[in-house]
Amino acid sequence: MADNFHSLSLADVTMLTNILAPDVLESPAFINADIFDRLRIKVLSGTEFQRTQMIFRRKGGAARQYKEGSLSKQALGYMEQRKLEVTLSATLCQENLQSFREKEPFSILGSNGTYNAPVSEFIIRNIGKQYAGDVLNNIFFGKKSLGYNSPMGLYDGVWTLVDNEITAGTISKALMNYVEIQPFTDSSSNAASENYEEFVRFVESWHPALRNAEHVVVYCSPETKRRIVTSYMKTFTGFQSPSAGTNSFRFFDMPNIELVSHAAIGRGSRLLATIPENIEFGLDTLNDMARVSVSHEPTDQNILYFQVQSAQGMRILDTAGTKFCVSNQVNTQIEELNGDYQKNSVTVSSNDNTLGTAAIDNAKAEYALGESLSMTATPTSTGQFVKWSDGATVNPRTIVFSGKPETYQAIFEAKGS
Repeated sequence: MADNFHSLSLADVTMLTNILAPDVLESPAFINADIFDRLRIKVLSGTEFQRTQMIFRRKGGAARQYKEGSLSKQALGYMEQRKLEVTLSATLCQENLQSFREKEPFSILGSNGTYNAPVSEFIIRNIGKQYAGDVLNNIFFGKKSLGYNSPMGLYDGVWTLVDNEITAGTISKALMNYVEIQPFTDSSSNAASENYEEFVRFVESWHPALRNAEHVVVYCSPETKRRIVTSYMKTFTGFQSPSAGTNSFRFFDMPNIELVSHAAIGRGSRLLATIPENIEFGLDTLNDMARVSVSHEPTDQNILYFQVQSAQGMRILDTAGTKFCVSNQVNTQIEELNGDYQKNSVTVSSNDNTLGTAAIDNAKAEYALGESLSMTATPTSTGQFVKWSDGATVNPRTIVFSGKPETYQAIFEAKGS
């Protein structure tokens, strides 16, 4: 007996999207949870991040020997506010209504939040996964001054926050939260221990309170971690103690210090040392602007657009030398982390060139975000045009470039088939 399939309507897809919307909005936090945990970054969701953290800055000298009849006065200190600023961002995903086909029996009841539509759920959850990936790309290199047209302009990432504070003078050598180091290299001319010795010099430059903290996380690029660890192992063969997983490392002679690396940190020699959860990621899914909406293309009812929008941001809670220290040098983003959307290309092809061809009018190697382009499917004498691979049947067809690589195939079939 053949399986029966049912195609969902726009109303069905919208109802299921509304049911799954809370999960989609939370996806940047829970899909990337293992990465935030590995990097010891605290995740604040809902409205919790709106709480302004008050940091106490001690002021005055150390306690002095008591001299009868005379007490040395000193100021208690001052309070500093630390807010986590979030920025609203959105992504627009395109999908074909014909993709939402369920094997019977299935159900979407909606009113009580129950459903049984595994294919459709998979598609909608992957929209959330794509949004989560875009949000993660900004964690270190995001710079909201790049503007809403840039995939790296969602919010200020860690390195942007650090550079802003260096410019403002709140991170400096004088405050013991900035150290100049030499780059870590693979040069054969380096002594076996040189990279490790440079790392030790970085550690010894920290404020004593940070250096002696129970747990210090040092963020570094994967290549820098490898260079430091290799140098350390050559210096102290057999005295290494890797922690769980492959992205962190602890030292036998400095057990409180953990090297943590990830592709999101970039490529280069820059180091950042701090206590766990001093860096925070905030995700606001509860404000009036947070939503997941579904609409369709007016010229083709099969084309659906899913827009996901919420607000997120980063903050370094305390940059005082007692809890934080960063080096000079520069880390650059690993391009592969962003995926192929950096290649602004549109590819058009045919499923069978003997039945027809497809081409873009005045084709170019790359297109700008928002640029319109037309494409035409031309059947041969033996073929007939059926549809485009995304289900659209308009021919010729005009699309607006989304800023990410797009692929379209013209589907032809033999005449009379």
